[in-house]
Amino acid sequence: MAENDRWVKFGRPKKEETEKKTKKVLLSMTEQQYQKMQRYQKMFGKNTLTSTLEYLIEQGEEKVLEELESFRGR
Repeated sequence: MAENDRWVKFGRPKKEETEKKTKKVLLSMTEQQYQKMQRYQKMFGKNTLTSTLEYLIEQGEEKVLEELESFRGR
C-alpha cells in the first residue's frame, strides 16, 4: 500500500455547492393523493416520496417539452 493510499476517502463524493438541495417546499395532500403517491413509490421503486415526486416532475417536464417542440414544428 502506497503512503498516499491511506488518506483516500471512502463514501459518497462531495456535492458541488449548486447540487446541494437547500430549498424546502411544504406540500399538502388529501389522504387519497397520499395513498396514490405511496403506490407510485412502490411501482417506480423509489426510496422516498420526495424522490417519487421528483421523478414524476421530471417525466412531466420531458412530456411538456416534447409537446412544445411538436407545436413549434407546425
